[in-house]
Amino acid sequence: MISGTRSKCVLVVAVWLVVLGATSRAAAQSITVGWEWAPIGAEVGYTVHVGVQSGSYTEHFDVGSGTVFTFPSANAGQRYCFAVSAYLVSSRLEGPNSNEACGYSDAPPTLVNPGDRTSAVGEAVTLQLQGFDPNSQPLTYSATGLPPGLALMASTGFISGAGSTAGTYSVTARVSDGTLTESQPFTWTMTTAPGDTARPTVAIATPTTAATYPTTSSTINLTGSAGDNVGVTRVTWTNDRGGSGVASGTNSWSITGITLKNGVNNLVVTAVDAAGNQATASLAVTRSTTTADTTKPTATISTPTTGTTFWTTVPTINLTGTAADNVGVTQITWANDRGGSGNASGTTSWAISSIPLVSGTNLITVTARDAASNTGIDTLTVTYSETTPAPTTVTLTAAPGSSWKMVLLTWTNASWSSVDVYRNNVKIKNLRNNGSTSDTVPSRGRYDYMICAPGSTTVCSNVSSIDIQ
Repeated sequence: MISGTRSKCVLVVAVWLVVLGATSRAAAQSITVGWEWAPIGAEVGYTVHVGVQSGSYTEHFDVGSGTVFTFPSANAGQRYCFAVSAYLVSSRLEGPNSNEACGYSDAPPTLVNPGDRTSAVGEAVTLQLQGFDPNSQPLTYSATGLPPGLALMASTGFISGAGSTAGTYSVTARVSDGTLTESQPFTWTMTTAPGDTARPTVAIATPTTAATYPTTSSTINLTGSAGDNVGVTRVTWTNDRGGSGVASGTNSWSITGITLKNGVNNLVVTAVDAAGNQATASLAVTRSTTTADTTKPTATISTPTTGTTFWTTVPTINLTGTAADNVGVTQITWANDRGGSGNASGTTSWAISSIPLVSGTNLITVTARDAASNTGIDTLTVTYSETTPAPTTVTLTAAPGSSWKMVLLTWTNASWSSVDVYRNNVKIKNLRNNGSTSDTVPSRGRYDYMICAPGSTTVCSNVSSIDIQ
């Protein structure tokens, strides 16, 4: 924030600084400043002063009455300072500069100097370069002068391998954000292999013996074992996301409170013997601040029916329904096993228009999906026919010999895969079209029956009645 003082009739109250960055990493970058002002009843304008040293301004821009200015020609890594003065438009009388705001369009990364290193020819070595970027931009690493046999992973800055040639090597490590680069020099001395060339062993036992481990915790504890033909003198650890230290113990060791960053943390445990021989064990720990969502959403078809089957003479069908999830439904889709698929309109309350049907049976599946790609489905079997065949006359027979009378229904129809059976205009069952069924009535009296196409109350047989005495 920049705050100013009143001069004549002009008051600059506050200035804020926003770094926008470049539209192209190869092009000039931009810095935007804005300020607040106090109205004084007269027309005012503003002048923005820019310089690369605090208090020394080499460029001046009249921005009129605007309160935002974008400096278009900033160089990456260069610090710029800004001040604003106000003037009366009528007289060009100008007030003093506000206080100053300074910033970068792209601040350079930093690289920790790893210090001089010494290792023996044939010895397995690791070194994690540690770079940081104030703007959290992705970094790449490089190095020149590494001893033969060592290699650097550009995406992580992890150096590993075994030296093949004795000597003293002047190494320069570098880290880059794509525009700006920071370097650190150090010396790596590769000595002739000592008499003890047997490498120790090291293994991680907890929290897992696997190569990867997921967690929601911000820290992790490790335990394990190490061994050597002579003796392990030290066990150390590093995290490629930052942090290193010495374990407690050697042959049986433990490490507590390793700090984890969100994402993948590559932990390397190194056992060293008295001759400098080393062995490493690695564990990739993925930290997430939330527990994985494994709950499936639900999908429910409401219209044209809440049942599982429907019969129609129309070549398309519209569906509506609802969906729900413990976190949130992100998408509703549909598919017809006879061909066709698409997206519904809406999520928790959804609609699908004009699903094309093929003559015969169409199995339509509606799928609800959440942000974690969990899915839930509902299905509807739609029978499409261009004609409306109804069953022949339903035959009713009362079965004798029981205190509660049983009604036997028979009919003939080969066009429907299933039928709905109605008693006194109330559907009592849906069943496969086998041409017969039975119904036990609740009391004596007159009962009206009809057989209808599945999901339809209009495509039905005649009403057949029977009196139960």
